Amino acid sequence: MKNILITGSNGFIGKNLKNRLKQYDDIKIYEFNRYDNINDIEKYINKIDFIFHLAGEVRPDSSDEKFKASHGVLTQKLVDIIENHKLAIPILLSSSKHAQNPKNSYGQTKKDTEDIIINYSKQNNTAVYIYRLSHLFGEECKPNYNSVISTWIYNSIKNLPINIYDRNIDMRYLYVQDVVNDFIKNIYKNNDGQIHWCDIEEQYDTTLGEVVDYINDFKDNINNQNYKIDSNIFKKKLFDVYLDYIKFYG
Repeated sequence: MKNILITGSNGFIGKNLKNRLKQYDDIKIYEFNRYDNINDIEKYINKIDFIFHLAGEVRPDSSDEKFKASHGVLTQKLVDIIENHKLAIPILLSSSKHAQNPKNSYGQTKKDTEDIIINYSKQNNTAVYIYRLSHLFGEECKPNYNSVISTWIYNSIKNLPINIYDRNIDMRYLYVQDVVNDFIKNIYKNNDGQIHWCDIEEQYDTTLGEVVDYINDFKDNINNQNYKIDSNIFKKKLFDVYLDYIKFYG
């Protein structure tokens, strides 16, 4: 039995990861989210075999202080708890492409979080896995929050206008189920004490205009039983998300 801690367990990635891990008979899940006290982790940290550190503020209109508190400050407290118990637990960090060349507080605090995790790995000779994720889409993502795809799908279902500034903007998307599948593989790896920079293999390049066209196509054909998507994997996965949103908002 592996005991897994998920921080940010009620977030977009956290919910999907949690749902997938519940399908494993050899995994017990411990959760931490924004309503919990970080010090409560002290009670069970000795049991934990692997940590998915997904917690962090993502709303673009959040203050600099909220970014700092939910990224670097929270991460340092987590690391301090682990080290105070003289443990060396592998950690997977969900970071962002914005950490590569920070241009705002969000990107800088993500970079600060990476530095804390890297130092933790070096000091304790334990494996860490850092994913700098790009734009995500998928089930459990809130509309009108921080994902234009979720908002556009919601608007389509609710017969609201889809507003697009520039159809030609290039985008690279990751599907949350692909992300979760890749994350889980790391649980079963040997602790080699190394810093691993990781990428999701399945990435989908598109434009904002193409995404809108796909969503409009879904809406036009939602009652067409013969509607099929032949070879476009991104469009197929986007349609799965569209169908999932209909369950909740249709």
